[in-house]
Parts: sequence; C-alpha cells; structure tokens
Amino acid sequence: MEKRVDIRHIGNLIRIARKMAGLSQMELAEKLGISYQQVQKYEKGLSEISLSRLSQIAHALNTPINRFISDDEKMMVSESMSLYGILSDDEIELLRFFRKIKNKKLKAEFLMVMKNISELSEKGLSKKAKS
Repeated sequence: MEKRVDIRHIGNLIRIARKMAGLSQMELAEKLGISYQQVQKYEKGLSEISLSRLSQIAHALNTPINRFISDDEKMMVSESMSLYGILSDDEIELLRFFRKIKNKKLKAEFLMVMKNISELSEKGLSKKAKS
C-alpha cells in the first residue's frame, strides 16, 4: 500500500523552519529564485514540492532535508506532537528566542516565569468565570 505524503504537513514544517531562521516569505523566495506567492503555496500545502526544490529550501534555511521528510519513526513522533496543533507565529517566535538562550540557568528561570504567567492567566480566567 502506497503512503501519501501530506504536503500540508511538509508545508507547515517549511513555514516553521523559515520563521525559526528569521526569514520572510519574500526573503526565502529570493534565495530560491521564485516568487513569494510560490513559497506561500508550498507553506499552505497548495503546491506539490519536488525533491530538488525541497533540497533547495533546506539549503536556503540551513537545515537538513530530512527535517521535512518523515519515515515511520519520525511520523510517530510528529503524530504525538500533533496534540499542540499547528504552531502559531507567536509560538514559533517564542521558540526561536528560547533556543537562542545558551545559559541553562537562564532557560530554567525563563520556563519558571512562563509557568507562573500561565498559572496566573488560568486563575484570572477562572475568577472571571465565577463572576
């Protein structure tokens, strides 16, 4: 039985990698020699991507091509991560900034701050619900 590659999944991975690289669609398009509309079609899963184009994209984003291609083991990992759904632009940006922090202590403190903010936010929502 032949497996169908989910081009929307690949497109989303391209979008995430592009944002993690800090590039706009226009900047990626310029590196590839294509229109930004074509990059947009790839990211939305509206256009099939050839292996050679995927290789060019990986090179332009300075990431290994296997980041966009999943085998059975990787698919299992990505399926369990689907609990989070598609990452928003804010989430990608937050992750990009977090990955720039090299000091482990700073990373731990940052996570603690985010946890505290999250808990305060949840408490605020539950108070409003009681009102």
